[in-house]
Amino acid sequence: MPELMIDAHVHLHPGDDPRDRLMQAHGRMMAAAGKDCLPVFMLAEQQGCNAFGMLKASGRSTAEPESLWLETGSADILVLAGRQVVSAERLEILALATAAGFADGAPAEQLVAAMGAADALTILPWGVGKWAGARGRLVDRLLAGDPEGRLLLGDNGGRPAFWPERRFRHRTVLRGSDPLPLRGDARRIGTFGTILHGGLSADRPGRDLRALIRSAGRQARHYGALASPLHFLGNQLRLRMAS
Repeated sequence: MPELMIDAHVHLHPGDDPRDRLMQAHGRMMAAAGKDCLPVFMLAEQQGCNAFGMLKASGRSTAEPESLWLETGSADILVLAGRQVVSAERLEILALATAAGFADGAPAEQLVAAMGAADALTILPWGVGKWAGARGRLVDRLLAGDPEGRLLLGDNGGRPAFWPERRFRHRTVLRGSDPLPLRGDARRIGTFGTILHGGLSADRPGRDLRALIRSAGRQARHYGALASPLHFLGNQLRLRMAS
């Protein structure tokens, strides 16, 4: 079965050429793999962004609205639509491998239910300070209310190596780059993610990937390195200076 290299948290920020960004990321992913694999980029677009729609003009459509193929000349790249939504409690939630839309501002439990009803991969992504205090208790309630384990957790390459996360020991974790809206940070796309083995159909790869991820459990491997302390602290300083 082919090896899938999956960056499961991709932001293509306004001003970027989305195709160029993914072509560059494809090269980094192939370098990390060291061999042939199927590259998969799962978009987590914020409100007002529609890079997936822009990519449709140069991509090959499938039989489902949430997926498309980009041709590189040597191999195909799979791109999946998805959304990053902010709940009323200011908790970030990802709906991946779906073309459905979700508005910011609804309670987290309502958003999770709506994403599940749309058959999206529903992810609670790690973020600096975003799983602490009241939001951390909300994360724990959401996980406790999901005994079947359909609610997944997300790790990203911006998490510093010195910052452990206990929740990752008990749930399926999807990993992705989660590039920040900072100059040069898009170069991290493709450098951190999840590795799975399995076949995807040409016409319904989104459906197949959702099933593969849900059946993988905690057996999924990952690639890439967490942020160094210096890189993490530098990015946090840059974010505060930009705000």
